[in-house]
Amino acid sequence: MRTRGAFFLLVAAGVAPLAAQDAAAAPDGAQIFQTVCSACHTVNPPPKAAPPMSHATSFYLQQHQTPEAAAAAIVAYVKQPDSTRSALPAHAIARFGLMPSQAHLTDAQLAAVASYVLTLADTTHRMPMGPPGAP
Repeated sequence: MRTRGAFFLLVAAGVAPLAAQDAAAAPDGAQIFQTVCSACHTVNPPPKAAPPMSHATSFYLQQHQTPEAAAAAIVAYVKQPDSTRSALPAHAIARFGLMPSQAHLTDAQLAAVASYVLTLADTTHRMPMGPPGAP
C-alpha cells in the first residue's frame, strides 16, 4: 500500500513540472505584439506606419462571424499579406500599403498575437467601411 502511494506521489511530482513547461512554452500574444507589431502599429490612434490595432481588428470582427474566424483571417493575412485577404477598406491599404509578411513567426505565435489583438478592437464605435467621410 505504501509503495502505491509513493508511486502516485512521484508521478504527480513529475507531471507538475511538465504542465509548467507547457504553460511556459505557450506564446504570449501581448508580448509578441510589443516585440514585433508595435514597431509599426499603435493600439489606438494616432497611427504610426500602420493602422491602429483597435481599428484594424474591428474590421476583422465586422467581416467575420466569430472571433475565431477573425483570428484565422488575421493569421492568413499576416503570413501572406494581400489586399484580397485584408479586411481593411481600400483607403487604408492605399494610405499604409500592405504590411510585410510575418511568416518568420510560428503558427502558434501568430495565433496568439491574433487572439490578443482582437481584444484591442474598438467595438464601441462602428468603423465605416468606405473612405473617410463616407456614411
